[in-house]
Amino acid sequence: MILGGGIRTGDQGSVREAEEHLLVRALDGLEHGVGRVIEVAGEPGTGKTHLLSLLAERAGSRALSVAHTRCVASELRPPPGQIFADVLREAAQQAQPRAVPTAERWAPQGWGGSDRTSARGAVRSLLRDHARTHDGFVLLLDDFHWADEESVGIVEELLRVPLDAPLLLVLAHRVHQASPRLRGALAHAVAFGHAERVALGPLTVGQAARLVGLPHDSDELRDLHRQSGGNPFRLRLAQAERRREPDGRAFENLPLPEPFAAALAGEIDTLPPGPLSVARAAAVIGTPFGIGAVARLTGMDRQSVCRAVAELCARDVLRPVERTPDFALRGQELLRQIRSTLPPVARASLHLSALELLADRDAPATEQAPHIEQALAEPSPRELTTLLRAARDDLGAVPGRAARWLRAALRVPVPYLSASTRHEFRRLLVLALGAADRAGGTAAHSDLLDGVLNLAPAEPGPDRTHAVVLCSLLRACQGHEEEARSLVEAELAVLSRSVPLLVQREILRLLGQRLPDPVQVELVVRIARDHGDRTEQAGALALLALVRALMAPPEQARLAADECAAVLDALSEAETGSFPEYPALLGWAEALLGLGARATGHLERAAAALAYAGRTALAPLVLQGLALAHLWSDVTATRRRAAEAARAVRDGGGAELPVLTALLNTCTAFLAGTGRPTTDAEDRSAHLEHGDRPRRATLPGLLALACDARHRGDATTAVSAVLTAGGGPELRKIPPVLRPVVYETLAALSSPTVTPSPAQWAALAERSCEGTGLPLARAFGTMARAHGLRGRPADAARLHQRASCLFASLGATWAQAWAMTHAAACVAADGRTPEALSLLSYAMELADSAGAARLHAGAFALRAELVGDGGGPGPLSMLTVREREVADIAGVGKKTREIARELSVSPRTVDAHLSRIYRKLNIHSRAALARLMAETG
Repeated sequence: MILGGGIRTGDQGSVREAEEHLLVRALDGLEHGVGRVIEVAGEPGTGKTHLLSLLAERAGSRALSVAHTRCVASELRPPPGQIFADVLREAAQQAQPRAVPTAERWAPQGWGGSDRTSARGAVRSLLRDHARTHDGFVLLLDDFHWADEESVGIVEELLRVPLDAPLLLVLAHRVHQASPRLRGALAHAVAFGHAERVALGPLTVGQAARLVGLPHDSDELRDLHRQSGGNPFRLRLAQAERRREPDGRAFENLPLPEPFAAALAGEIDTLPPGPLSVARAAAVIGTPFGIGAVARLTGMDRQSVCRAVAELCARDVLRPVERTPDFALRGQELLRQIRSTLPPVARASLHLSALELLADRDAPATEQAPHIEQALAEPSPRELTTLLRAARDDLGAVPGRAARWLRAALRVPVPYLSASTRHEFRRLLVLALGAADRAGGTAAHSDLLDGVLNLAPAEPGPDRTHAVVLCSLLRACQGHEEEARSLVEAELAVLSRSVPLLVQREILRLLGQRLPDPVQVELVVRIARDHGDRTEQAGALALLALVRALMAPPEQARLAADECAAVLDALSEAETGSFPEYPALLGWAEALLGLGARATGHLERAAAALAYAGRTALAPLVLQGLALAHLWSDVTATRRRAAEAARAVRDGGGAELPVLTALLNTCTAFLAGTGRPTTDAEDRSAHLEHGDRPRRATLPGLLALACDARHRGDATTAVSAVLTAGGGPELRKIPPVLRPVVYETLAALSSPTVTPSPAQWAALAERSCEGTGLPLARAFGTMARAHGLRGRPADAARLHQRASCLFASLGATWAQAWAMTHAAACVAADGRTPEALSLLSYAMELADSAGAARLHAGAFALRAELVGDGGGPGPLSMLTVREREVADIAGVGKKTREIARELSVSPRTVDAHLSRIYRKLNIHSRAALARLMAETG
């Protein structure tokens, strides 16, 4: 079948069901002897030709006589009424009902008589006789906006006095190209009921989904529909463009893919020389233009330009711009088709002329830049300044276009640039790469990345070092780790004691999920201290703190983190602006050490510095660090940060630890009550590898393991897996900072009758905490000691409460609730039920505020058991008093504002209560809440 513009799309039916139904209904009328005139009007590409082709097929299947022809632009002055002469000639040759062969082009043979009135009468008689003889005649006239005046007059007569015969006349035309006479006649006929009008507007999203074969709710479909405006031709073109491999050229400079180019070629190929020159000039200008601008570009006089513009407007190639004296091409696809017909040299010449015109008018840099880009010549100093200014103007709103201007500027040989121009050029390239990273990755901008390095001074120094660090980071994030390392190593061969380069080399190891060499890191710290540069010291100490957090005793890691924080916090934003990864390294170390508030501060500082410097490739790692920093205090915040990290990687690439993102999501989903973690592939892959050294499990992986074991009650398997991962009871393979966490898990899961017993694990936990000032480590060590006192519930309860206080000092809200629930269980076992109920109520509040629905449910279940509710707690009993009030009112169908008025609270407070209600009850809508309320009474 044929889509508007002649694009063949297969054998699917029309996506315009309503319009198709109207046309088919007209065929039904022919079988009852009822004729009809139908006007099909629409913009180019809206599917007029497709509808007429579909109607011809349907009429042919009913053995109706069909004539399907079209007017063409090349026939500017045909003999009067020629289209009807050809149709009638074909119809007269039909000996029986059959389809008339399609006349795509018709040659003028003269009109059969000199008297216009008698000629029109003869046409009416022939059409009537043929329709009656064949029990119906379907006459389809496509592109009737090209029809000559006599053919329009014949249609006007048929509209004024309809034929008393089963004739279905369908006229398709473009709204902007139809003559006033034709539009007037059709409008009058529609008003008096002598014709029907089918206006083809934009497709709906649902129709577009069927046309391009995408799901209704897909983001790609919404983007395509918005980009095309619902025009079928443009919709299919936009879909085809997405499948093209990018080649670095701007969208408007790409030739149209076949067969879209062929569909538009006829409009351009038939243009006379004068209008063709004006159309080409308009395509080069690209924006709305005036008569004078085109006259200057083409060398034509103004009168000739005016005549050519009038001709192009009549052909709907150009359209007037409302409320201005300017004109513009009909659409972007037509602009691209015309540009593709220009020889390269002629096109470059026109761009140079357009540039001179815009420069004389002092046009904005963003208007001049496209012409400098397309002029093929090396930009002059003034043009280079214009390109850089245009890039600066476009960076915020249109970063992809800014990259185009910078790419054009790179044609200037570097030796010709002054030092200040190089510095500004390099700064803009870095910002453009950062914007590209946020928009979808830097892989397509490797030439800009090379430009950063080429613009750096050839001699060693801070500027070159900064460029090498940035380029190696972006190369690593693109997956070219070997190239990134080679770049740094080559620079270190000249500057062997450059601290930024030495730190960068170890960062690249971390990005490759390998631990740095501690001896090498200590050497970097000594070199930084010898240099006396505070920024270098901050970077080296941040690296040392992170390595120690992963490998050394906690007290040593804490000392390094404290020393680094003292140096880093004394630096200004300007001093650390060139190396935003330094506060990120420190934040990660502090997050691993359980110093959540400090970690959050340093990581947020790193995030701001990365955004300002345009180095967004590290943003996912910073967001992961923030997720880890929030892990003990706010489950919801952890999930949000982890999701942001995953989205940043998906949308723009960048560095990340994918296993950490998965495990953070797993753990928090378990705590939030939306899932349970698995202990198989996720935990086995949650490691950093250091050469031939044993693998080191990360904190989230071990937490997932512990959560899953406690959920399933499979203590034996869990203990065995932890000991295998840890390298035996001493946990030599586990980073020291994590050992108290693991020992607490082992003490909780072990049986008193098995060796090692909970008390023995508790002793090892206490020993692992010796000498550390970390509240998190001491809190887990205290929990382990409490597990070792299972036969002494009163003593165990005191230790659990002490651990709860330690967690509270860290702001670790859900961990505090967890310890408080353990304390309540021990207090209840000691026979102090009222005190246990009080502890459980507090634990439920803490769990609720942290978003830990599973902990809330566990505390509630223990509370229900203690109060003796033998029937088991109903789901609504998990709600607080206020939440139950909100649920009762919402369950009868009242809206948020009505609930707020009734309870004298704000609508935002009601929404917050509803969110917690949905989470606790594991439902997602008010309808589900109403059903649950009805079921539970």
